[in-house]
Amino acid sequence: MIERTVLEIAQHRFWAWQRRTARTPRNQLRETDQLLGAVEECRLREIKLIPTNIWRRIVHLLGQLDGDYTEKLGIDRSVERTAEVLFMAQEDLMVAARSRRRARGGNVISLFRR
Repeated sequence: MIERTVLEIAQHRFWAWQRRTARTPRNQLRETDQLLGAVEECRLREIKLIPTNIWRRIVHLLGQLDGDYTEKLGIDRSVERTAEVLFMAQEDLMVAARSRRRARGGNVISLFRR
């Protein structure tokens, strides 16, 4: 009995973790916000090229998205170009997140039998 409860709790934790880390447009949108914040920080500190650790995250994220963002980005690590491509990706992710949310709809449960 206790073993079954422990297994159910572990399974529940696993699926909760999966939902948080799933590659949904909403999570990807959240990640673009974080990366744009890092790019703006580079701009404020007058850093001309995006640091390698941030650049890797940007390239990884853009590679997961539908579209040719990695080709648009190219090898140009300048702050302006990177921010421009991230804004384009963010715009498309906003549309995708909105359409995905509308497509789900809600379950209507009838309270009275007909």
